[in-house]
Amino acid sequence: MKIDTAIQKVFFRADAGLQIGYGHFIRTLALADMLRDDFDCTFFTQSPSEYQQREAEKVCPLVALPSDDNKFEKFLDYLSGEEIVVLDNYFFTTEYQQQIREKGCKLVCLDGMTTKHYVSDILINQSLDVSRPDFSLEEYTILNTGLQYALLRKPFLNKSIQPKREINPPFNIVICFGGADMYNLTDKVISQLNEEKKVGNITTIVGDAYHCSLSHQNVCYRRNLSAEEMADVIFKSDIAILPSSTVLKEALACKIYIISGYFVDNQIQTYNAYLDNNLICGVGDFTVPAAMKKLSEIINTGVFYSTKPENCKIDGLIPQRYINMFKNLSICK
Repeated sequence: MKIDTAIQKVFFRADAGLQIGYGHFIRTLALADMLRDDFDCTFFTQSPSEYQQREAEKVCPLVALPSDDNKFEKFLDYLSGEEIVVLDNYFFTTEYQQQIREKGCKLVCLDGMTTKHYVSDILINQSLDVSRPDFSLEEYTILNTGLQYALLRKPFLNKSIQPKREINPPFNIVICFGGADMYNLTDKVISQLNEEKKVGNITTIVGDAYHCSLSHQNVCYRRNLSAEEMADVIFKSDIAILPSSTVLKEALACKIYIISGYFVDNQIQTYNAYLDNNLICGVGDFTVPAAMKKLSEIINTGVFYSTKPENCKIDGLIPQRYINMFKNLSICK
């Protein structure tokens, strides 16, 4: 068989915004960064913010799509059938996946809902507690799961090879509830931490979609950080307070103690898996008052010391795993 030696095009498709957050965009861009030296990468997203444009231009060309439902058809118009397409969001239906495959493209879907059928060539799910029977897949679909496939930006991968350090009170704490934080959990957590004697400096990371007042004294607010800046802030902190989302994987790469919970249903399964694997301390649902009480208990008792974030399977070999995966998919075309 003659193998085409022309560089393979890979089209990445993910959106960000106040309602859907920035996690899909960030982790898909992280994948593009892993692949860009070996593939011809282009990123497609709806109405990109200045932050998205800045981050994407460091990695690959960015194509803006409309923010209404026309974005679905517009993206299909860009496909010639020679591309590998990467989809990342819950609103990409089975029918839409099939439309991409009918163009002749290879298809990779990131993460997976157990309530949706996948016709993609590859399904990537970073969860710790899932296997093939949990998903509705075609027989040909390859499933790759676990933190050995964690979609992390390069600065966090670099931190993953650094040793863990000892910490003592007063603890330096970093808080990050994503670029949007629609429930203003940042404010609730800071208000609770300000009552704790074992808490030292507090740094909170917010994005351009966070519009609540930044009114707390003795709190360092950092907005729209680059990946390098964010990795440095988390790595130098003692404890991270985070939801069970993309940022939690980034914190695990930094080998930091983590107090986590959830605020939407699709975070619950991930949250429970991290608890079961002793990678985090949990407060449950961040939106209920009991979570703030549990947060205080964890900090005051030091129970987080018993967790083992350094035992996660995030390592420096993740980029090569993805390069090999996509090269094999390209050769099969």
